[in-house]
Order: sequence, then C-alpha cells, then structure tokens
Amino acid sequence: DRVELVDQSPIGRSPRSNPVTYIKAFDTIRQLFADTHQARIRGCKPGYFSFNVPGGRCETCQGEGQVRIELQFLADLFLECEACHGTRYKQDAREIHYRGYSIDQVLGMTVDEAAVFFDDVPALNRRLSVLSEIGLGYLALGQPSNTLSGGEAQRIKLAAHLGSRTRERILYLF
Repeated sequence: DRVELVDQSPIGRSPRSNPVTYIKAFDTIRQLFADTHQARIRGCKPGYFSFNVPGGRCETCQGEGQVRIELQFLADLFLECEACHGTRYKQDAREIHYRGYSIDQVLGMTVDEAAVFFDDVPALNRRLSVLSEIGLGYLALGQPSNTLSGGEAQRIKLAAHLGSRTRERILYLF
C-alpha cells in the first residue's frame, strides 16, 4: 500500500525530544500521572508533566535538564541545572507519584523496565514492547534524542511505524 524510508537521520535535535515522545507513548504516561489522586487534588493536567511547556517543567533550564554557558572564544559549556538537578521538572511535579515513581524516575527507566512496569497499560506496553523487540530495551525512556546513534534513531523510527497498528501493507526501505 505504501513505501516508508527509515533512515539514520536524527529523530530530534532538541534534548527535550526522546524515544517515548517519538513513538507517541509519552502522552499516555503523562495522562497516567494526571489521573493520580495527588495530581487531581492539585489540578494538574497531562501538560503539567511535559517538559516542553510551562507548568511542571523546570523554568531555570526550560525543561532541558542543563544550562548553557556561552563562552566567547570556546565552545559552549553545558552544566547540569542546579534548580532541578538534571531532572527537567520542578519539585512540585516530582512530588506526584504513579505507583511510587515520580515522572522523572519513570523517564529514567529503561525500555525493558518500563515495559514490565506498565504491563497493565496495553496501549503503552505495546509500543514499549516493540522498542524492546528491536533491540532497544537498554535505552532510557527520557534519553535525549541528540545523544542517540544513527542506528538507534533508525530503530526508533521503525518502532514508531510498527507500534501504530496500521492495516496497510508497508515496504520499509533502510
């Protein structure tokens, strides 16, 4: 029915992009956190658990987990954000837990660990299982996409296609 080119180009240039955002699994994770009792009491919506928009993200580093020091004659220096300690979230967001884990702890899980942790969430588990089956079980869910190799990026693109449950017959070109 169609042909898809799956190349080794980066899946994102920003440290905010990561494997779970690319495979569209982060929306489900954020919704799970927003559905917790703690989040409902505080009035936190799913967007609160995104590090791309104001809310629960650390405003000091804008959700990147690091701050850039511009050096005039040398390459820029990146340091871990002192406000969030590299977690990308402010303290209020880190205090909300889903099954005993904060949002930054979940993003620190490997794909294999998260597949077991979210075993009872079929839509999420299906997408994570595809990543694991194609050999990316060792990646952290929140690993910045700009730290991935070309082969890892290519396999994440393939996982996004395979996890979408399309009924089309697709020819993949690598």
